[in-house]
Amino acid sequence: MSLFPKLSALSLLVALPLSSVALQRTDLLPPQGRAYVSISNTSDFLAELQQSSIGKLWADQQFQDFIGNPDKETLNSFFFDGESKEEDDVFVEQMKMLTGEVILAFDIKKDDIYIIADMSEDDFKRGLELDDRLRNVIENPFEIVKSSFQGVEIVQHIDSPGSADENSSWQTHVGRTFVLGYSREWVEQCIVRLKKDEMKEPKGNPTMTINLPVNALVLDSVEGQEEDRALFDALGLLGVENFSCRIELRDSEMVVDNNLSVDDLRRGLFALLDTEPSELPTVTFIPENLASLEVGRFDLFGLWKEIPTILTQADPDSKPQFDMMLAMVQQQTGINLEQDLLAHLGTKYLAFSTEGKKQTSIIALELEDGISFKQGLESALTAPSVRPYVASALEISDFLDHAIYTLKDAPQDDTVGIAITDDYLLYGEPEGLRQIIRSISSEAAANMAFEQTELVKGLRKEVPGAAFGFGAIDWKRNMDAILAELIKPEYRTLIEQNWATSGSALPPPDFNKLPPADHIASFFNVSYQYVEANNNGLHQKIILKY
Repeated sequence: MSLFPKLSALSLLVALPLSSVALQRTDLLPPQGRAYVSISNTSDFLAELQQSSIGKLWADQQFQDFIGNPDKETLNSFFFDGESKEEDDVFVEQMKMLTGEVILAFDIKKDDIYIIADMSEDDFKRGLELDDRLRNVIENPFEIVKSSFQGVEIVQHIDSPGSADENSSWQTHVGRTFVLGYSREWVEQCIVRLKKDEMKEPKGNPTMTINLPVNALVLDSVEGQEEDRALFDALGLLGVENFSCRIELRDSEMVVDNNLSVDDLRRGLFALLDTEPSELPTVTFIPENLASLEVGRFDLFGLWKEIPTILTQADPDSKPQFDMMLAMVQQQTGINLEQDLLAHLGTKYLAFSTEGKKQTSIIALELEDGISFKQGLESALTAPSVRPYVASALEISDFLDHAIYTLKDAPQDDTVGIAITDDYLLYGEPEGLRQIIRSISSEAAANMAFEQTELVKGLRKEVPGAAFGFGAIDWKRNMDAILAELIKPEYRTLIEQNWATSGSALPPPDFNKLPPADHIASFFNVSYQYVEANNNGLHQKIILKY
């Protein structure tokens, strides 16, 4: 047999380590910079953002009148907040040079910022000139020291030189990559890699990525606090490794992918999740004039069964107190919370709202055994020891042989209640509850007209079969209700008060110039979202149509 194929393969293997590999700028991130924000192409991202619903609304003159028509100088003061206008101007000029890929990484322990960015050599030189100019306009002095490494210039900035607060950063430029950080060793490592490997520039639609090392952030927050650490561990939060959000801007939509890395979806608070795939419900009480629809699964009974483990792990002394409380509830009401109520809950739920300023909003949780759940609740509410409290707090009305429970002291506009049917535990406005009970009790032919709405058709198109939760919102149909909430006196006053004390450079919004709902609605469309479990944890996708 010829040795030629073997020798050829061997020579290829030997050559591989010597060849240049494609390098991405995120590969240069320092170990202490796992929290970062990156934009694949700043110019394209801003251009696409201007064509999005939010971008077009911001550019609208009626909306600008509402927010006070802030000029560029005001916006610069808001975003940069320097010690002087001259300092802000320098920062603005430096930002203009960041037109390609930009990565900002953060050292969560030291509040240091690392920058990796696409930049031309001319812009880098101009940036050094702006640094010289900056030294003359800021109050806190800094020195500039230049050196080199492997023939590449390194520029050191020394802040507050000679003082106890002295601190240094280093920056350099290789090819089309600018690097700035607070470790000279890291900057030198970047030089070595940038000289060796070819840079792979991002392609495709512009994106923004946000990455947060959740586990490191949580551990940092509970450092030296053993009780808090034990609680976070019992809740399963120490098993959350990382969160990432990727926002992609397309011509007709914005797509957001959120990923939460979790090592065990059965521990702590995550026991609430039932990750079995969900389906659109085949019910007759969902109306045609949908403004939003959500379907999913959560396991209240599963979370309840996890509580003893959580308490034992977080604070062993609290478990006997919890058992004592349950025994007292059972003695007072005559029911066992777990056996007579929670065990009869299902895991499927649906929620919807209708179009209009006064929306009908309903949440329907499927029951495993509606009759038993109803009997358990009625037994608890009619127990002699709690009957006086029930009489003073609850209004119980009968509608088509179904009891509707509402709070007596609730404001009329915000009254909500619960009702129980054979299949669902219902929560929402009393009129909405009556509509559902009327639909369920009716002997008319099943009305499934909501299936033909564009909202539901879009859900069927956008949501994969593995999703355990999904939903859609028609923002045009919701805008009346959103603005009706915004202009309520209590919310309006709260916004104005907070604005006055914030010290913001932007003027407060003028609610007398708030555009009408139909005008704001014209900039928006429909959004879809779903959540699914995978090998790494949870993945959520949000799609906002323009």
